[in-house]
Amino acid sequence: MKKITIMSLALVAGVATAVVAAGFLVADHQPRQVRAQWKNIYRTPGGLVAGADLIVVANHVAAVPGRIAGEGEDATPFTDNTFAIESVLRGDHNGSELVMEQTGGILPDGAVFDINDGGLYAPGATYLLFLKSKGDGTYYLINHQARYRVEDGILEGVDPTDPVVARFHGLPLDAGQRVIEKRVRVIE
Repeated sequence: MKKITIMSLALVAGVATAVVAAGFLVADHQPRQVRAQWKNIYRTPGGLVAGADLIVVANHVAAVPGRIAGEGEDATPFTDNTFAIESVLRGDHNGSELVMEQTGGILPDGAVFDINDGGLYAPGATYLLFLKSKGDGTYYLINHQARYRVEDGILEGVDPTDPVVARFHGLPLDAGQRVIEKRVRVIE
């Protein structure tokens, strides 16, 4: 009886160790969701337009891993997205393409870092983007209010429950462009 009890305890301990180890192995390769607060959130579409250095309609060309800020558990990867510009609605940009740095990407250990900002950009898809300049020729998305995929000519925002996003979400692209152009004229 004593041998059976000892062997049973050893078996239970071995199974428990295997379950815990498997949990750690799986957890290392699961996407990490990180909540972030955007620096600038706008109450009106006019505020979003005024806050943008560059507003474009552009096609996503490619995404490549960018820089990694920090180390270890505090590391934050970035992805460099290249877009072919269809039209500039506000601001000045030299060239037919632009690079937009997106927070998130693949860490050196293979883990996916995602801040829930709409995720990856689809290659070949068209987007309406409100961008800020980094000052080095590249840009970043202002916030979650600043990204709209154009699907069959209709704007699709990341969070349609947001009042500013709701103003553009569901509009035909040309109607959204008119809203932006009207606000650009007021600002300038």
